[in-house]
Amino acid sequence: MTLKEMVQKPFDLSKLRGSFVTSVYVLFLTTTHQLGLRVAFAKVLRMYLEWSAMWNMSLVISVLEGIYGVDAFSSSTYFSRGCHRRGLFLMMIFFAWGHLLRLPCYHVGGYEQGNAIFVQVGLFCMVNPLKWVACMIYFHDCKERKLKKKTDEESGIDVKNGL
Repeated sequence: MTLKEMVQKPFDLSKLRGSFVTSVYVLFLTTTHQLGLRVAFAKVLRMYLEWSAMWNMSLVISVLEGIYGVDAFSSSTYFSRGCHRRGLFLMMIFFAWGHLLRLPCYHVGGYEQGNAIFVQVGLFCMVNPLKWVACMIYFHDCKERKLKKKTDEESGIDVKNGL
């Protein structure tokens, strides 16, 4: 069937109604599928940000405590238990900040010129040490909480009720 034949053929209203119903079904399925993908993306992003907090804490542990490699990762996992929300919030801030630093280059087209890359690298070189300082504070907070909980358990004090 050519384009000319399609235009000349009269429309049948019953077929048009059926096509409309089908298009509503397609719209519904597409929308629910997209919502499902958003939920999955949000969960994966949350996992990434929580893990990123542990990875950055393991880097801090390797510098401050002298524990390296897999042992630093396991120490980070141990200390971050119960502090996942704080780590998630911390990494969410730096995740958003990193993307906000990239936006001007995308908007202006700085990646094509080359000069904006130097500015962006300079900004990232200032932000990364700030992120590690924040991770160091996060590590000390998690470590204090873990050690306090451990001493409370050893002394027989109920941690939740304070009894």
